[in-house]
Amino acid sequence: NTSMAETYHVLNVEDNPNTARLIRLVLSELSLEVHHASDGKQALEMIKTLKPNLIILDIGLTDMHGWEVLDRMTSNGIDPKVVPVIVLTSHTEASHRVIAKLKSVACYMTKPFEPDELQGKVKELLKIG
Repeated sequence: NTSMAETYHVLNVEDNPNTARLIRLVLSELSLEVHHASDGKQALEMIKTLKPNLIILDIGLTDMHGWEVLDRMTSNGIDPKVVPVIVLTSHTEASHRVIAKLKSVACYMTKPFEPDELQGKVKELLKIG
C-alpha cells in the first residue's frame, strides 16, 4: 500500500533515555511515528495495542532480556517474519548474533551505531523512500 495516508509505527525498546532520544532523532527524517518503551513489560503492552510495523529492540533491558521480549511477542502471535525486528545492542558476542538468526531477527546492529546505517535499514525493511 503506497497511499500517503499510511503512517508506519516503529516501537523502540530501549532503557537508556539518551539512546532512545538519539534513535528518535535519527528516524525523525523518515515519515514514521517512533514510540518508545523503556522496558520489556511496557514493550509487550505496546506491541499488543500499537501493532507496530517495525521493532527496534535492545537486549539488555532492566526487567527482562530482549530475547524474552521476542519470545513472548512470538507466543502472542506476532511473527518477526511479518513485523521485522532490528536488534540494537552493545552485546557484540557472536553467540548473540546466532540467537538473533535463530529468532528470525531481520538485522543485528551493535552500539554505538551509525545513524545512516540504522536509517537505511529501517527504510529497507519498511520499503519506504
